Amino acid sequence: MCRIFVLFLLVAAIAVLVEGQLTFSSGWGNGKRSLSSEQVNDDCNPQEAILQIYKLIVAEGEKIRVCQGKL
Repeated sequence: MCRIFVLFLLVAAIAVLVEGQLTFSSGWGNGKRSLSSEQVNDDCNPQEAILQIYKLIVAEGEKIRVCQGKL
């Protein structure tokens, strides 16, 4: 009798876990973390993005140089 009860509990626990996976939805729709149409910039200029990254790296390098000069 004890084995049947333990087996029942094991099957019930597995069924709860499997049920949770079966009800998972991969279609998030327009949730709060999805990109809205006005945030998408289709006319992005890659050269402009590279220039901004370069300027950021130069500015951070200048900060490091100034900090090392204070030591």
